Amino acid sequence: MSEKKALEGEKASMRAELDETKARATEEAERLRSEATKVWDLGKGAFLISSEFRTLCAKKALGYFKVGFSSCLAQFRANDYSEEEHPASFLDLRKALMDMADEEAAEEEEDAGTTPPSSPKL
Repeated sequence: MSEKKALEGEKASMRAELDETKARATEEAERLRSEATKVWDLGKGAFLISSEFRTLCAKKALGYFKVGFSSCLAQFRANDYSEEEHPASFLDLRKALMDMADEEAAEEEEDAGTTPPSSPKL
């Protein structure tokens, strides 16, 4: 009988030790998850401000513009659009880019000439 009690005591002791080990492991896993999330967020933030990200975005934008513009031209041609009868200045890519630069310059001049509104008085 005393051997049985000793085994039960040892079993209870081992169970308590196991529960304590599980609790420590759970805490450690949660700490590591939190740390991994922080590192991921920092890495993501660094990537978003990197030149590599800007390059990838520029490539995607260029591809999107190229496909969209080509699709637009294909639709015009498919519908028998006559450039001689109805010249479309936007079909001339160089002219369109020069016009965009002129528009941006005009907007910048306009913005520079305006004064910011004053804040309302309370």
